Amino acid sequence: MPDYALMNQCLYEGKAKEIEQLVAAALAEGRSAQEILTEGLIAGMSVVGEDFKHNILYVPEVLIAARAMKAGMGVLKPLLSAQGAVDSSAGRLLIGTVRGDLHDIGKNLVCMMAEGAGFIVKDIGVDQSLEKFTAAADEFKPDIIGMSALLTTTMTYMKTVIDGLDRPGYDHIKMTIGGAPISQMFADEIGADGYGSDASSAVDLFLYLVGKGEAPKATLRAGVKPVATAVAVARPAGNVVKYQILYWRDLPASLKVWDDFGEVKVDLPAKFAERIDLEALKLGLTTGDAYTAQLRWGDEQSRPGVPEEVAQIIVKELDSCR
Repeated sequence: MPDYALMNQCLYEGKAKEIEQLVAAALAEGRSAQEILTEGLIAGMSVVGEDFKHNILYVPEVLIAARAMKAGMGVLKPLLSAQGAVDSSAGRLLIGTVRGDLHDIGKNLVCMMAEGAGFIVKDIGVDQSLEKFTAAADEFKPDIIGMSALLTTTMTYMKTVIDGLDRPGYDHIKMTIGGAPISQMFADEIGADGYGSDASSAVDLFLYLVGKGEAPKATLRAGVKPVATAVAVARPAGNVVKYQILYWRDLPASLKVWDDFGEVKVDLPAKFAERIDLEALKLGLTTGDAYTAQLRWGDEQSRPGVPEEVAQIIVKELDSCR
């Protein structure tokens, strides 16, 4: 019997070679490709998605886990396609960045996590017009179309696509949007079927729209999203916390602060991610592997206080230095 718990753990830790070996071993035992996909890969990525949602994992860790998932899928895909098992997926997702916008790092993360949730994903890339979305929909037959935008000047084109596909033959497709400048209010305004504030929320939304998940809870696009893993306890006078900043090259991306009583993890405001995206595009570092290779934790530092308060102070300091 394959050790799916071990496979789940290796995927969570991003061990691509081990995943390939475990998938091959499970196949050698006579297990079906669909079983391995469901019990070994999708189950593991679902934990990754939950931990990303609650800021237990950061973007680079999710990308590494997704890369391990792709390694396993590389072994399974020929068998799934040959057996027709690939059609028993969660659903079919067509996704692209709208016309005039070349940003795709956030979109790429959504693709990886959607594949991890069992969707068949067709990514048509960046700078996509209504005509290109329509042609791809005719070929791919999606259940959902996802559109991404980073720039406020391009987000309005989402309405063009939604209006253009609001006609017989396409009205069964659910239209979803996401990106740094997008809000639920904007989604409602242009008639989108849903909005994902981040990659994990987007996947929850996709699952709900195909009838395989609960209605996603409302989320706020607040810049600072601390996770209250720090326990509300009385700390001694002069308490000292430690902290590290996660950098993409020399640009801050995330922050963690901890002491002996707990830890707080914080995603920096959306404008930090926008700046990283722009720099990545300028340098041509937009693929998952190239992007991930630029991430590093800064040196461990310390200062007096409690994690929640220190985190807020550091965010303000980083913001003032931009």
